[in-house]
Amino acid sequence: MSSRDIPSKMKAATIKDFKKGYEVKEIEVPTNLEPFEVLVQIKAAGYCHTDLQVMEGVYEKDGSKPGLVGSHEPAGIVVKAGSETKEYGISVGDRVGSINTFGYCGSCDSCKVGEQLCERMKGMLGLTLDGGFAQYMKADARVVSKIPENIGFAEAAPLFCAGATIFGALKALEPKEGEWLALVGVGGLGHLGIQYAKSMGCKVIAIDNREEGIQLANDVPSHLVPDRSFVVASEESKNKCVEEINKLTYGTNPGVDKVVIATEDRFLIKFSQRFLRKGGSLVDVGLPADGPFEVDPFALNFKEQTIRGRLICTPQECQEMIRLHSEKGCRTHIEATYPVEEANQLAQHYLSKKLKGRLCMTFN
Repeated sequence: MSSRDIPSKMKAATIKDFKKGYEVKEIEVPTNLEPFEVLVQIKAAGYCHTDLQVMEGVYEKDGSKPGLVGSHEPAGIVVKAGSETKEYGISVGDRVGSINTFGYCGSCDSCKVGEQLCERMKGMLGLTLDGGFAQYMKADARVVSKIPENIGFAEAAPLFCAGATIFGALKALEPKEGEWLALVGVGGLGHLGIQYAKSMGCKVIAIDNREEGIQLANDVPSHLVPDRSFVVASEESKNKCVEEINKLTYGTNPGVDKVVIATEDRFLIKFSQRFLRKGGSLVDVGLPADGPFEVDPFALNFKEQTIRGRLICTPQECQEMIRLHSEKGCRTHIEATYPVEEANQLAQHYLSKKLKGRLCMTFN
C-alpha cells in the first residue's frame, strides 16, 4: 500500500462510556507521524483483562476516557513510516506488533530500568492512547517487534500483551533449566507462560480452578505440555494440590523454585506461598482490582521468599519472546475472532466462564 492509498477515515471500536460498551464509528486515520512513529494497518487486535478494566473505568485516573480506541494487542503491516524509523530496523511492508509502550523519553532513570517504565511516556496504547480496535493505528517504531511469516496475525496479536507480560514475568524470575515452576491461572497469559517455561527447560506445574484451563494447558504440542496439572476448585482440592506438589518436587526444602500468578484472585499469593520452597521467588501479574494482595508474612520471612511485580517485558525481550514462540513451535489458542462491527459481542464473550485462550478482532 502506498501513502496515496491510505484513506482519511477508518472504522474503529471506541469506548462509548465507562461500563457502557463500545461504539463503532468512523474516525480520522492518524497519518501525521513523528520521526519515530509508524502507521500500522491493523490485521488483528486482541482483547484481554486490562481491556475489560479500561472499559470499566479502572484506569480513568491514569488517563483512560470515553472515545478511546480499545486494545493494546495490535498486529499488522507498516504502511507509513516516520523519517527515523529505519534506524530501528523498521520499514514500510514489515509485519509488526507493538507492546503498549508509546513515546518513551529514553533519558530518565526509569528508562534505564526499562523503557516501559518511563516517567515521561506519552501514553499507553489502548489504555490512554488509541489502540488496535481500528483499521489503522500509530505505533512507536522503537518498541515494535517483527512478526515471522509462520505466525498468523490473529495468533500474533495476543503476544503483545499476554505473551509479553508472561514472558516478562518469567524473565524476572530468571528460571534455570531443570527447576520446578508453577503457573497459577491458565488462561490467555497462562497457556503461553507454560509453553515458554517448558521451552526454557523448566519442569512446569499448571494450576487452575477450571477444567477448561487445564484442558487448554494440555492442548499444545507434546514437548510443551505441563509436567503436572491441578484443578483447585475447593479448599480440599487446594490442600491436596499443596500436599502433592511438596511430595513431587524435592526431598528436602520441598516446593517449587518459582511461581507465576496469571489470574486476579487476591488470595493466590498466600496460597502459592504454601508450595513455594525456601528461597523461592514469585511474580504476580494478575492485577486484582478489588483490593490488596493477601500475603503470608511468616512464609515470606521464615522461608525468605521473594515476591515481586513486573509490568510487561522490555521491547528487546518482546522480540526475544516472538523468536522463541516461532522457533519452539508455541501456539496461541484463539477461541474466536470478530469483525469490528461486533466489538460488543467480543467483549461479552470474554466474560464466559468457559473461555479458553484469547479473543481477537480481525480486519481484512
